[in-house]
This record gives sequence, C-alpha cells and structure tokens, in this order.
Amino acid sequence: MKQQATTRFRSRALTSSLLVLLIGCLGMSSVSWAQEGQSLMTAIADWRYPEARLSDSRLNDAATINDAGERTIQSLQYSTVMTSKDSLPQVLEYYKAKLANAKTVSQEKGAGGQSVTFLEDSSGRPTAIHVILVNTQTASTTLVISRARTESETHIAWSRYLRL
Repeated sequence: MKQQATTRFRSRALTSSLLVLLIGCLGMSSVSWAQEGQSLMTAIADWRYPEARLSDSRLNDAATINDAGERTIQSLQYSTVMTSKDSLPQVLEYYKAKLANAKTVSQEKGAGGQSVTFLEDSSGRPTAIHVILVNTQTASTTLVISRARTESETHIAWSRYLRL
C-alpha cells in the first residue's frame, strides 16, 4: 500500500512538472510573439483606410525557405482586402500623404529607412489599378488599389511581409 502511494505521488509529481514546463514554454512563445510581431488587427490598423470595410483578413507563417526547401528566416504574412465608397483618387491621395512622412511606416527597430514605389496600370483599361510598394530591411508592404468603371467601391488589397 505504501509503495502504491509513493508511485502515485511520483507519477503526479512528474505530470505536474511536465505541465509546468509546457505552460512555461507556451508562455515564452507568447512573449516572443509580442516582442517580434504584431497582431493581425494591430498591423491592419496601421494601414487601414478610414472607415473602409475589411474582408478576408489573414495572418500566416510566411515560410521563407531556401532552394533546398529549408526554412531560413522566421517571417509572417499579413493580408486583408478593404473596400471604400471613396473614389480611387481620394484613396490614392490618402496613402501618398501617409507615406510622405517616413516615420509613419518605418517604425520597426533598425529599419534603416525605406523605399516607396508607385505604379499605375490603368491607361485604356476598364479598371484603374495602382500599386504602392513600401520596402524596409525587415518588411515589405504592398497596396493594390483598384476600381472598375462600373463598380461603386474602391478595393484596397493590402499585404505585408514581416521578417522577425
């Protein structure tokens, strides 16, 4: 009887130790996440067009790999699609003004500056398409702003790659 009690005590002690270890590992993981990446909604908030509706918002592992298929860099991929009743020129002007101040975008530690590129592919087409690319040492953000002549809303597809 005494031996069974001792065995049960050791088993419970081992189970408790493993549980504490598991909780500790999970806790460290969430601390690491908080320090290195943003939540999906926080990341979107930095880029959200005022009063735009969101759809298809996602946060994924970006799985940066080399030629051999081995993971090389911890990274995240954020994305969403926003829609607004505002015209395409109004939306485009909002982002141009936002990007005029480099501090607005380049908040990552050690980002080392940024490049901003504007592209347009609308001439002679039924859909106006503008692409904005913003690159830093640790992040790449793409905005694809579009609106067809027959549409009542401007679409803003936003994607952000973040190197952890």
